[in-house]
Amino acid sequence: MEIKYDLLPKLKTRKHNLRVEIDLYPYVTELYEELDNIGIIERVKEIPQLGVIKVKKKLAKTRFDYVMLQLYLHKLIKTHLQGDLRFTYNNYINSREFRNDYVYPDKKNKPSMGDILQLLTIVYNVGHFYNTFTASRAITMLAEEDIAFRDVVINACKDERYQCAAKVILESKNYQRLHLLNSILILEQCDKSKQAISVALEILYSYINEQSLSEESKLKYAFAIFRNIRTVSYMAYDLQIAETPLTIDLCNEKAMLLLLKELLSEYNNNQSSNHLMASIRKLLDDTVYNENSSAICYYKISRKMVSMITKTPDYVDVSYYNDLFINKASVLNQAHSHKRDYVQSQILKLTFSAEQRRISEALLSELESINNTRVGYYDRHSGEQTILVSIKRTCNANTKRYAAYKTLKCTVNYLRRISNILPYDSRFLLAVKFFLFYLFDENPVVIKPTINRDICVVCTRGKNIRIKELQSLLKSSISNEDENHEVEFLLSQIINDLVNDTTVTIPASILVYQKDAVGRKLSEFDGMIIHPMRKTNQVIFLEAKNRDKNPAFGKNCLIEKLDKFSLEYASDEIKIVGYDAYWKHSIK
Repeated sequence: MEIKYDLLPKLKTRKHNLRVEIDLYPYVTELYEELDNIGIIERVKEIPQLGVIKVKKKLAKTRFDYVMLQLYLHKLIKTHLQGDLRFTYNNYINSREFRNDYVYPDKKNKPSMGDILQLLTIVYNVGHFYNTFTASRAITMLAEEDIAFRDVVINACKDERYQCAAKVILESKNYQRLHLLNSILILEQCDKSKQAISVALEILYSYINEQSLSEESKLKYAFAIFRNIRTVSYMAYDLQIAETPLTIDLCNEKAMLLLLKELLSEYNNNQSSNHLMASIRKLLDDTVYNENSSAICYYKISRKMVSMITKTPDYVDVSYYNDLFINKASVLNQAHSHKRDYVQSQILKLTFSAEQRRISEALLSELESINNTRVGYYDRHSGEQTILVSIKRTCNANTKRYAAYKTLKCTVNYLRRISNILPYDSRFLLAVKFFLFYLFDENPVVIKPTINRDICVVCTRGKNIRIKELQSLLKSSISNEDENHEVEFLLSQIINDLVNDTTVTIPASILVYQKDAVGRKLSEFDGMIIHPMRKTNQVIFLEAKNRDKNPAFGKNCLIEKLDKFSLEYASDEIKIVGYDAYWKHSIK
């Protein structure tokens, strides 16, 4: 039976073309005019908000659009929500908030919170390359690889504070903040005797070194408001292009004020609204900014930029500001093609905490060196780093299989270096599924837990530890007799193995589905053993039969399953143990 029903008989119409008037305060007017005189405002009007990310023309926004939206939201706050703030936009900021020895050029004209927020909104955004963070990442990558180029960036300004900030940002490879250095360099081109320029520079240095501000600082409070408004602004624009059912109606002033009040009010518990923002941020991260297949493409563009810069013999003698940043024809600003020569499904995605950064960067470097892999990475605002891996699309099945095996081996090797990592860390599972996808000819793979609801892949070093882990799982098993027998057979193979190395065991069912037919199962394997550090017989396929007749039945079942894939084997290589069977396969 089919029921037809209109779920939206009446839908509230949404307005378009939100034309607003934004009052630039005297401070920002002076800054704006100075930037306009040196061509920066026109430049910001041309820079795509999302850099290299392709957006439909009618939905495309520029950095200037983004700035105007933030200034509009600050206007709403000043007009309607002053009473909800700890410090209003009319509060003046003492010069010592910036540093003890700083004095305003015009002591009688102190900037207010509103001035600070308008100034920061503009100077924060003017320092972007046309390719935004993709170009910034190229700079941090090259600075790490070439000390001479690193010095080019650091010595772009003689101010000691700039050089200290540049060293910190480059050493941490914080490409999400590199544009702040460019903003400083822009202000250095302006008339620093003007109070707006002087204060704008102090704001940038204080923002970069925010950790040194006291919790009671008005500046620190202003920075928190700035980040909230920046977040709402990019979400409001970028949700319009994201493949999500969510949107923010900028035309509904009442609704916008409600959202801003929930985020900023001193009288509210902001936890739930902050959680909402964090969830939307992750959604945009995964669907727009760093969608898996696109993130690899953007990283390849960064890597291409590095290569193109270094092809110029005198690249360490160039002016960072004039030749690389301001020059619209610079490698960092020109358009680049999007090359996607890799498999865009089943991309391996591994996330590491900020504390695991050294390990993740070493892993990324080694993964990139594996033949026929395509890798990428991006940093999250939380400090986490996510690595992405795929395989070159045009390789044959065996080449892809070997590249996936090398990826698994490399990943396991580095994950094991993390102190106190659990043997069933989810990243082991992700790496194994990536390998199995290529092992089974790029057919989708599901690993279905059997004896434990949560654990289906276990990575351990040492035979005795492997045995204890499996015995513990069997002891607390929630499964039936047949599924327990599958794990008992797997355990018997571990016991009979004589090598004390790192091994991945899969005490679960491995379901392989046909890639061009939704839901059609090709095969189901009764667990698997993977020895990633060995040179031969790295993969052991298992077929467990909890029965007491026809010993060859298990072998015949395994043959039937293997015949569905391009794996090469000889029938006499499949060994019968009682009523069970196994086959050892070498990846070469």
